[in-house]
Order: sequence, then structure tokens, then C-alpha cells
Amino acid sequence: MYTVRRNFQRFQRIADKIKRRYRRPPWDGPVTFNEFVQHVIDPAAQERPVNRHWRPFYQLCQPCRIHYDFIGHYETLKDDAAYVLRKLGLHDNVSFVNENPKRRRNSSNYISAYFSSVPPERIERLYQHFRVDFDLFGYRWPL
Repeated sequence: MYTVRRNFQRFQRIADKIKRRYRRPPWDGPVTFNEFVQHVIDPAAQERPVNRHWRPFYQLCQPCRIHYDFIGHYETLKDDAAYVLRKLGLHDNVSFVNENPKRRRNSSNYISAYFSSVPPERIERLYQHFRVDFDLFGYRWPL
């Protein structure tokens, strides 16, 4: 419980900082996606060291230093999990939990909704910020 509370307080401080930097008073309400994008791409706004939750992933997983046998994608998680279980010889003993079809979500709809509030030039800067991730992990731009 302590960790959850501590993390919540930490992220609340970051949220307050974001709202004060990119919004006129009053500073109530949650951080918008557009404000969050501004924070991620604004080098002057970043705390040091940059929070690992919004750093480019290649800086965290170090693909040039660590030679991974497999890199899965969230979009193909079910198939990727089955592949890994087969390669490990565990497919007869372990299965990946199937998603609940009633709760199926279409990430394209979410992406469109969130990015509709972000100006195109800011989206381009966000892409440039994560460009190496796109290249290394096989994603194409635009989404």
C-alpha cells in the first residue's frame, strides 16, 4: 500500500507541474493528453533523470547492448505469447490467458480520439522523440 500511495503522490506532483506549465489557472482537473505530449517533448520541462515511463524504450531495454532472442508486440500479444511458450516447450503445460471478448477494445479508436486534441506539428515532434523506437521495433508512421 505504501508503494502505491508514494507513486500516486509522485505522479500527482508531476501532474501539478504539467498543469502549471501548460495551462492557465485554474489548474483543476486531470492532465489532458495534449498537455502530457507537450511535457514529454519539452526538454526544459523534464525532471532529471527523465521519468522512465515516458523515455524512448530503446534507452531502457538497450537493444544494441543486449541481443534479445525475441521482441514481442502488444498488438500481437496472444500470438507472441503462444510462440514463446512453444519455443520454451511449455505450450502443453501453460497457456496464455484469453482476453474477455466483451471487453475487447480497438486501440485505433483510442489513438484517434487522443491525438485529435494534439496539433500536427506537436505530433511530428513526438514522433521524432520516439523515432528510434519506431525503427527498431517495426512500427510505421503515421499510425
